[in-house]
Parts: sequence; C-alpha cells; structure tokens
Amino acid sequence: MIRRITDNPIPKILYKYRDWSNKYHRKLITKQEIYFPRPSEFNDPFDGNIPIRWDLLTYEDCLKKNLEILNTVHKDKNQQLVKEYAKKITDEKKLWHPDNLAKEKYEQQEKWDKIIGLFSLSAVPDNILMWSHYSFNHTGFVIGFNTESLSCNYDFEYIEPIVYQSEYPIIYGKDNSTSQFYKKFFHKSNLWSYENEWRISKNHIEKRTIKLNIEAINKLIIGCRVDSKQTKRIIELSKKHLGLDFPIFKASKDENNFELKINQIE
Repeated sequence: MIRRITDNPIPKILYKYRDWSNKYHRKLITKQEIYFPRPSEFNDPFDGNIPIRWDLLTYEDCLKKNLEILNTVHKDKNQQLVKEYAKKITDEKKLWHPDNLAKEKYEQQEKWDKIIGLFSLSAVPDNILMWSHYSFNHTGFVIGFNTESLSCNYDFEYIEPIVYQSEYPIIYGKDNSTSQFYKKFFHKSNLWSYENEWRISKNHIEKRTIKLNIEAINKLIIGCRVDSKQTKRIIELSKKHLGLDFPIFKASKDENNFELKINQIE
C-alpha cells in the first residue's frame, strides 16, 4: 500500500504524456511497462537536486541532536547527567557541532540519485504545452492510469502532488527524514506549475522498469496531429495488447478557443 505525506485527495485518473516515435514509450501499450527514472534524468536541473543544509544547524540544534543520540544509549540514566554529558561532547565537537557540518555534498546527492526512482504524471490530459513538450508536438499519445490500482497493488513508496513555489526551498538538517525527502523530491519552481504534476516515488530501487496489470491502465488519448493511418495503427495495437473494449479517445483542436477537445472514438 502506497504511503502519503499530505492529505491532498488523489485524482481517480492521472496521465502520462508519451511520444509514439519512441519505442520505449510504446511499451506502455505493448507491455504495460512504466519506467522510474533517476532525478538526474529529468529536464529540470533543480529537480531532486536541492541540497540538505546541514550548515544551517545552530549550536542548540546540535546539542539537541547529541542529547537524542545519548538517550538512545543511556535512556535509563539520570537525565541531568545525560544532559551535562551531551553539552560536554557538543562543546568538544565530538559528535554534532556547527563547525563539523557543511552543505550536502555532490557525492551525497549522487547517492540519492542512484537509489530513488520517480514516476511523473499529470492531473490533466489536455494541456497544450504538455502535448507539445512530451508528446512530440501533439503526434504522440497520453495514457490514463487508475490511481486506485497504482496506490494499492504495487510496492511504491509515496504518491503526492508537486508543490510549486517561487522561493528556493531550504531543507534543514534538523528536519526529519520524511520532511527532507518531501522537500527534495516533491518541490519545484512555480515555472513548472502548468504541468499539474503528481509524482510516485520508489526508494532503494533496483529495477527501474515495472510491469503493470492491465487494470492499472484506464484509457488512451491520441494526439490531434496524428493522421488517420497512424490513428488506425495505434487503435489496432491498443486493442491487441489492452483488450477489445479498451477505451480510446482522440484529441482535436477547438474551433473557437485555444483548447483541446477529447472525444471517445473506440
């Protein structure tokens, strides 16, 4: 069962924009495979690359951390003596001390990159920019996913919407590990807010390609610039691999607005 950090309601369907000319993208249809990339594979160089600010810890923060460590070992000891010892080792810079700490190093961020997989989805299927950027100028396709199936039937970690903000997030060393993880991998610049992104994480990942059950795939939408011959080919392939009754839609340009209309064709 997938975990949550916030209480934001999960949309029933989340969408993935894909490029039909990419053979790996087509595997969503032919093999029902999804891929969890490393954060470094994303087009945003800040994505998952925000350092933890250990260097912002104060003396008091370090004293508290040292006291926590000592209490795990000496929890039955006289608390006044434990506090005095915590102050002593802090003053002597033996454990946590501001002079010993620095901003998270590149090597540490590389380690995160190797063990984290992130699957990005969108809450909307009709964003013109998304079709342009991720579905090869509207010649690709969009897959809708059943989020109840994704949330209940797979060994994923978290599902959360991206937090978009104008200010660079500060990840404090004194934050707990869940908070650090959330700020690092679920926060982006508000310049990306048009994507309406939700993200699924898989931690300590070994195999980045994961096969889904057909029930996890809800619908397919064909881009507005896909010609009739290619549309027929996509329909045939989808019915072969996803079932004869699998719902297929086609996007088209609205005649009076800068909008896409999406209508079922199969």
